[in-house]
Amino acid sequence: MRLNNLMKISGLAAAGLLALSACAPAATGPTAGGSESPSSSSSSSPSSSASSAASSAASEGTSSGSYKVASWALPISDEGEKLGSMKGDSFSVDVFQVATDVASKDSMFVDKETKENLLKKGAPIVYVNYVVTNTSSADIPLSHSLVTPNAKYTDWKYLGGMPSDSSSDGFKKYGLTSSGIKLKEKDPFVLKPGESFNIAENFAYTAGKETEIKATMTPQDASGDLDHDKKETAETTVTLK
Repeated sequence: MRLNNLMKISGLAAAGLLALSACAPAATGPTAGGSESPSSSSSSSPSSSASSAASSAASEGTSSGSYKVASWALPISDEGEKLGSMKGDSFSVDVFQVATDVASKDSMFVDKETKENLLKKGAPIVYVNYVVTNTSSADIPLSHSLVTPNAKYTDWKYLGGMPSDSSSDGFKKYGLTSSGIKLKEKDPFVLKPGESFNIAENFAYTAGKETEIKATMTPQDASGDLDHDKKETAETTVTLK
């Protein structure tokens, strides 16, 4: 009788293990973060469980992966492939290529000579996420603009930045934010030493393109105005995957 009971219990345990294996998450698609190599996976692409824990921690204003999230900031995503970093006098920016997709509509950018839209509906776009960290020993009071990133290909012949898809659907789809700030938070947004936030953008995508990226941070003064005398800029050049 004991032997029968043991066999039944063993059978139930094996069935439970099979059920848990069946519930394991499937691998992500190839469009998220570009190709995955062992090195990029270990350095910048945490597992699903780690990402879930990081998001939970970030929502509480604590740690998110290797970043300490500011209390006013939205959760930080360090998903995707890290393309590089750049540094200003008091801040640093880690750059991640998160995913590629297609534009949901025509952009507002048109070639003056050919009259061709520079980003047509269905054209490829890339989502890039910037994680900004206060590397100084002083608080940095910021306005709603936080940091202004500007990416353009090294051979981009048009003035200004590159065309992007203004729809918010893609940001939601990939767990990104174009604002970086929680709802109902008011400025100044004080970024304490060691704290971070993230902000993402998308633009027309061409694999293998060298891309110049500039990030501008302009603090807010005591009266609530931008303190242009303390404006800082960080720059780097990366290659899209």
